[in-house]
Amino acid sequence: MDRRRCSRTAAVIFLAVPATAVAQGTESLVPGPERYGVRVEYREFRPGLTGLIQKGNGDVAGTVIDVNDDLGIQDERTFEVRGAIQFRHGHKLRLSYTRLDYDASVPEARKSFTFDDTLFERFSNVITNMKGAFYTAEYEWDFLKGPRGYLGVLLGAKAVDLDWVIVSPPSLRETDTLRAPVPTLGATARLYAGRLSLEGELSGLSIGGRGTVIEAQTAARLHVSDRLAVQGGYRLLRLKAEDGLDMGDVRLGGFLFGLELSL
Repeated sequence: MDRRRCSRTAAVIFLAVPATAVAQGTESLVPGPERYGVRVEYREFRPGLTGLIQKGNGDVAGTVIDVNDDLGIQDERTFEVRGAIQFRHGHKLRLSYTRLDYDASVPEARKSFTFDDTLFERFSNVITNMKGAFYTAEYEWDFLKGPRGYLGVLLGAKAVDLDWVIVSPPSLRETDTLRAPVPTLGATARLYAGRLSLEGELSGLSIGGRGTVIEAQTAARLHVSDRLAVQGGYRLLRLKAEDGLDMGDVRLGGFLFGLELSL
């Protein structure tokens, strides 16, 4: 009996030692910056903005309006805050917020246009405010990972929430709200080389005529330590939504700069 127990004990120890070594070896293969529980990023975003909007009334379609040429909206700096919780290595919950805030004034409109049921005359003063945000919530699964980085898939949702106000003093005023949550799929990858890392990401989806969201970005990071990195890159957003006679199609693309903190 004692011999059988000793044999079983020896077998368990024999099997457990390699398993433990493999687990420790796997952990040691993870790049230092990826050994985190919580990650926060602040990024200054300097996008160029282009787009078209249209607001109808009843069965009458409104005028297709160019946000640059007709409303005078110019490029503005903004910011993005991103956060990630890694509850198991390679499994992450990610959230982000990008502020959208634009003001413009055209002393003399270059053409007459209709927005909802209001006619804004040519040569009239037109003042526009566009305020809102772009949100994302995604689950990331890194199905390939090693000492050089990872390759993962994304599943989640993105949403644009914009409020428009168009005014022509002294009495003309119209408002509109564009809200378009869209489920999204995507892919993400990061490659480490010493203190440098390169990241690329593409995600989005279309729900037919109701809306389309596409987001693409690349970034290079210098890791001051495993906990802190500075970064620079490029980001592109395409936001489109339709509802009957209403339409919004906005594109933002530009460089970004920021910090990444991993804890």
